[in-house]
Amino acid sequence: MNASDRFVANWLAKSFDFSIKLRDNKEPFNLQLKSTLTTIESLKFKIEDMYAFKYCKQIKIEKIAYYESYITLEGDSVGYDDATKKYIWKELGTDDNVESMFHSVEGDPAPLLEQN
Repeated sequence: MNASDRFVANWLAKSFDFSIKLRDNKEPFNLQLKSTLTTIESLKFKIEDMYAFKYCKQIKIEKIAYYESYITLEGDSVGYDDATKKYIWKELGTDDNVESMFHSVEGDPAPLLEQN
């Protein structure tokens, strides 16, 4: 393979913090994933690899899902902070869903910073 055959991203990779809940564990497993992960298999491999590195235990991920959060401005809610938050679980069925997941994370409203 020469350099012209390799994929070169047109954007800089962004890191996102994820909290991963495995079915048998009570505590979530936290790690950073980069937006350059674009396939389900690469995402599964990265999680399995980092879990093995941290806990010295091999796991095999068969299915992976994520949830999207949204708000409804019902009743007395006037904005994002006091609105009721709801969650929808979505299984990652295609590689396009992996990219959508990162775009969803990027689109979440940033927390307000306290001004000193």
